[in-house]
Amino acid sequence: MMRASLPAERCIPVPRNTLLPPPRRLRRASAIAATTALVGGALIIAPAAFAAPDAEAPNDLGLTGDDVMTHLTQFSTISESFADQGYRTWNGPGYEAAAQYAEQVLEATGAFTVSRQSFDVPYSEFGEASLTVDGTTYAGSHFDNSEGTDAPYTGALALPLGADGNRLGCETADFADVPAGAIVLVQRGVCTFELKIDNASAAGAGAVFIYNNERPAEEGVAPEDQLTNVGSGPRNEEDSPAATLPQASGDTLAALVTAAPEGAPVEGTAVIEKQFLVGQTFNIIADSTAGDPDDTVVIGAHLDGVAEGPGVNDNASGSAAILALAEKIAASEVPNDKRIRLALWGAEEIGLLGSTAYVDDLVANDPDEWARISSYLNYDMIGSENFTVGVYDADRSTFPAEGVKIPDGSEEIEKIYTDYFDAIDQPWIDTEYSGRSDYQAFIDNGVPAGGLFSGGDDIKTEEQVEMFGGTAGVFMDRNYHTVNDTLANINRDSVDIFAPAIGHAAAALAWETAVEPSPEPTEPSPEPTTEPTTEPTAQPTAEPTAQPTAEPTAQPTAQPTAQPTPSPSTTTGPGPRDNLAQTGSDADGSPLPAIGAGMLVLGALIAAGAVLARRRSAQE
Repeated sequence: MMRASLPAERCIPVPRNTLLPPPRRLRRASAIAATTALVGGALIIAPAAFAAPDAEAPNDLGLTGDDVMTHLTQFSTISESFADQGYRTWNGPGYEAAAQYAEQVLEATGAFTVSRQSFDVPYSEFGEASLTVDGTTYAGSHFDNSEGTDAPYTGALALPLGADGNRLGCETADFADVPAGAIVLVQRGVCTFELKIDNASAAGAGAVFIYNNERPAEEGVAPEDQLTNVGSGPRNEEDSPAATLPQASGDTLAALVTAAPEGAPVEGTAVIEKQFLVGQTFNIIADSTAGDPDDTVVIGAHLDGVAEGPGVNDNASGSAAILALAEKIAASEVPNDKRIRLALWGAEEIGLLGSTAYVDDLVANDPDEWARISSYLNYDMIGSENFTVGVYDADRSTFPAEGVKIPDGSEEIEKIYTDYFDAIDQPWIDTEYSGRSDYQAFIDNGVPAGGLFSGGDDIKTEEQVEMFGGTAGVFMDRNYHTVNDTLANINRDSVDIFAPAIGHAAAALAWETAVEPSPEPTEPSPEPTTEPTTEPTAQPTAEPTAQPTAEPTAQPTAQPTAQPTPSPSTTTGPGPRDNLAQTGSDADGSPLPAIGAGMLVLGALIAAGAVLARRRSAQE
């Protein structure tokens, strides 16, 4: 999951296919007749002293956590084997190896045509980032797309000044007294890094250093910790060179500037070494051979990871779910009615580049094909150690989603997930519909989207512990973007819950016989699970083929292994369950009356005839 800031919105009105089209008349008539006969028989079979049997559990295509873990184990092995070459970073050999494995799995199903989509990747290579004052060098860190210095730059240090005395630089007026050419020290907080840099640049700053503000104690961030892995928006070559500093360094230098006598400013030398390059990587696109090509459901997850760790949860977990889903789609006795397009995105971690390149290419070069896409589902992190079950909050029942345009149909996708969880008595919560994952380009261009998220660097609350187990007051995944994001730290309870929900959403959208979501929006689950777990499950059921690089963390702590960056989606939803499928009735049935048996036989014959006709139609 990436941490870059949002690109500019791209809103192109295009006609959308209906999200849940009605079935064909013949198929609908057959289904109604079969259902009527079967239900009729069941009602007659049930003894008068007992209620009718419980409704059948929602269709999940049979997708299980074990299915996902099979592929997750393989991705883990691949990532660990390239530990000294950046794990699965977008331009490394680990990404290529993971992609080859995914392609082999998809092709082996016999149900998908698989291709690669290549695209250019603007990126930066970083050198030194520092500010030297009075012989002391203060080490800094880079923004992804900020400008660098051509050579060491020396100038007077200066501070912005807000109306209330702050040093935040969120208004152009804050830089009124900053001399042109100054090296400006700006404190983090309130507004975006991009705005602070833009304002300082407009004032003629020679360089800009944004220093960290005091962090909440639960984050476990010390004043000397670097502000790392951050973005400052798209590249603007007109901006001044910019970098970051820890809080302690910024406070020390700000005190020197404040104490300097008038006319004797403190001078410093900035070094921000950076080179902008263009590389190339690819997405993997797999189209189902079954289904109407004029109505396409796209389901995706990013396959790349960060160079800091193996990225098993972020996001080998979502990618493994995509592969397991492909196998279940291929194994379905009834072929999907809509075309299903599975996507494994590249270069997500450096700015959602793969999914954006895919959408931009279709919008610009094949608008007819773009118009055939009726929905998008996104899976980014489904195995967090201290997890919650988050559903993208398309109806804004918890989060306002300010500045995000949520396409019509997205609320219905949210209900598909929430209805499913409600049907199996699985608690869930909302997670912010922020657009800050691979669904962003889709919603920017009018495609309804939804998805699930098990949590990242958000702090788990006591209420969420009551619902899902785990530990309050610490991150939902303290291993996020670190060397400890390993197979051993995947929470199997989380994977077991998310897997069938992913199968269900695919069934609900791509099969015409799927049940439509409830008409009224539902609220996040108010009741906790009956027996919440007290700590995440560390050991997966599938044996890894290679040993993780670090021992599993048995208990989450408040101290992260590395400085987290702001979460792209504030997590707020399920917890562990013993039985995901609750079907049938425990009541003993009475002897079968002749009329009930006859209706059952009739229903079975009609249903079988509908399936055979469907298969024959698909083969033609």
